[in-house]
Amino acid sequence: MKKQIIVLILFIIYLSGRSQNSIKTNVPCTDEMAQNAKGRWIKSVDLGTINSKEAFNRLDEIHSLFLKIYPQPTGVDAVWHRAAGMSYFGSKRNYYKMKDDRPTFDYSNLPHFIKYYYTAGFFRYSCEYNKTHSLIPGYPGETGSWLSVTANEIDGAISGIADDAWTINGLPVRMKFPVLRNIRGFEVQYPEPGSSGRMLLIHRNGILPYLPVSRKQYLEQCIAFHSKIWNEATKAIEQIPVRSMEDQEKEKNATLAKFEKDFGKDPKRLKSAVDYYLSGYKTDQQIRDEQIANSKMHKERELKKFIDELENTTTRGLLDSPAMILQMYLADPVFESDSLKANMVVIENPDYIRKDLPKHVPQVFVITWRCNDWSGQKKVCDIIEQGFPIEKLQAMIDK
Repeated sequence: MKKQIIVLILFIIYLSGRSQNSIKTNVPCTDEMAQNAKGRWIKSVDLGTINSKEAFNRLDEIHSLFLKIYPQPTGVDAVWHRAAGMSYFGSKRNYYKMKDDRPTFDYSNLPHFIKYYYTAGFFRYSCEYNKTHSLIPGYPGETGSWLSVTANEIDGAISGIADDAWTINGLPVRMKFPVLRNIRGFEVQYPEPGSSGRMLLIHRNGILPYLPVSRKQYLEQCIAFHSKIWNEATKAIEQIPVRSMEDQEKEKNATLAKFEKDFGKDPKRLKSAVDYYLSGYKTDQQIRDEQIANSKMHKERELKKFIDELENTTTRGLLDSPAMILQMYLADPVFESDSLKANMVVIENPDYIRKDLPKHVPQVFVITWRCNDWSGQKKVCDIIEQGFPIEKLQAMIDK
């Protein structure tokens, strides 16, 4: 109850602050008025763990690029900030277990450069609830609409760790999101069908910042993964204790005696209860043996899917082809043929990093953007897709 009161007080304070910042209108406020309201560009505090003048200068250049195509926010307040910190792009991981058996890892190497990013959030204007002549500015508030440009890290275009246990040459295996379409020769990716999020990876020509994992590597990992899972499941069942036969017989006889007591005066009902009980009766050992057999059957059935696909892939000469999947380990069929759904299994490419450049020089960019369906915010994403100078970011790489 105390927690609920605190939340309520904070909500009232939030609404009060919004009300104090409201704008009086000469006519009743409408959604169209909110969508056409002149917004503000607002600089918020810089974030991150590294204070790099050179990196922040680059981020100011990126902000200037955005200002040229979106000088006057309309229907929204555009709030932006800069941040810089450690990049873990291309870092290898050494996994081990802690005392409580939880997995963790240490980095065995760190990249030569730093990560930095520019983010602008778009906060919508709205009519104040229950006040006909009051317009509320977008900021402060909440938003799910934003633009972010990140240098020297490929998170966004590449998803999180696909499986902590799987590394190739110490590099964690990840997934590259599907390609939705091209913008001026650059691939636009998206995390899942129906999502408003978009990503665009910009890298130097002639080399990719990621390396595809082959079908052969993926299938062999799937076989190893499911073998381990089902072997552990079978072992756990084998270790289930069973009672002595004497104890089980005592329980069985006690159950039969209870039927005799409850239904002794009705021979037909008694026979039905005893027959039903005995037809399904199994000892602890029988139950455990059936569970073990069932576990082994599931293992064989699951492995067959990947073993058959490995044979098929070998026959077709596709062992070295990139593994394109819908879901790690579980999808059926194993490989996804729909390009709008397929995630490419990848690892980051540590050889992409040039060590002869200063740490603040951008070597790769990822642009990510997301906009709600509200007209004023959606228009921002249209402007980003149609006019953001992607080519100028490309020109910044290695310079």
